[in-house]
Amino acid sequence: MATIFHVAEKAGVSITTVSRALNGYSDVNEDTRRRVVEIAGELNYYPSAAARSLRGKRTNTIVFAPQVHAHIESEPFFKEFIGALALACFIHDLSLLVTVADSPKDTRELYRGLAGSRRADGIILADVEPDDERIQLLQEIHIPFVAFGRTTRYGDLTYPFVDVDGAAGMQALVAHLYRQGHRRIAYFSGPFSTSYALHRYSGYQQGLRQHGLVEDARCVVHELQDRAETQAAVARLFALPRDEHPTAIVASSDRLALDVHYALQAAGLSIGRSPGQIAVTGFDDLPFAAYVHPGLTTVRQPLDATCATLLDLLVILIKHKSEPIPQHAEPGLTWLGPQQILLVPELVIRDSA
Repeated sequence: MATIFHVAEKAGVSITTVSRALNGYSDVNEDTRRRVVEIAGELNYYPSAAARSLRGKRTNTIVFAPQVHAHIESEPFFKEFIGALALACFIHDLSLLVTVADSPKDTRELYRGLAGSRRADGIILADVEPDDERIQLLQEIHIPFVAFGRTTRYGDLTYPFVDVDGAAGMQALVAHLYRQGHRRIAYFSGPFSTSYALHRYSGYQQGLRQHGLVEDARCVVHELQDRAETQAAVARLFALPRDEHPTAIVASSDRLALDVHYALQAAGLSIGRSPGQIAVTGFDDLPFAAYVHPGLTTVRQPLDATCATLLDLLVILIKHKSEPIPQHAEPGLTWLGPQQILLVPELVIRDSA
């Protein structure tokens, strides 16, 4: 049976483009739309066929249940993510149930309750931890799921995930800063309790090594939770001797970069790309990033493509639990395993660096 992956492969476009072409979105080129429609007809594929096949014995509902404690730094991103995920569910003719758990125990109970009540057909797991026990739980209760993110031992495990290559994004940021002449590059992060936080920090470290730079422990600050802590961290850095001041600060998220902006300006320091200014970068490319002054240099996560890929993979798992997932080459997408997909983020350069 043909899937959206087969249509995308034959048409030579992304799965997101296939979904948008078949659902009448105006941002798809007319020639592309015509080609996608013709190929879908040849393959007997229809955009909501996957969802229709779930009706009857299924609920047509997907659950997204992030843990609230992990979202102090990433909360603005996940607000954008939920909107994109809701649109991806609409394209699949599915409903999205969003619920929040405030502890790992509550999350486990929630998943067990969903499996027992059959209120949902599948789950999208987020806030993946370095060694996440929820993955084993979901495998044990036999409910289809796809993780948004990967554990640090993902290569040894067999579970489905879609992730954005945070390490590659951070390496690109460090390389850009190095080309601009920066040699003392600080790193600010929230807690290292999630895998994506560790992957991004690893990318920063790899970026330094690639350019012969040595990590200075005084310039790496994590566990930052709010603006006051960030302001105190900036004050400590610039209390160092002048020749040891960082000339750039890489923040692990746009929200944290905004706090760095505030802290630097409160300290009377100028932000930007000119000599004597402090460069600041973020990660996510949230809507405000283009409108702060100066505009924030950051890494853009492919939000729409991520949500579309999560849903496409989950629907196939729900329909065909025992069948292999078709793997197709696609720009910006790498298959790490039969059900494991890595997407490449994009460096966005603005005036803050």
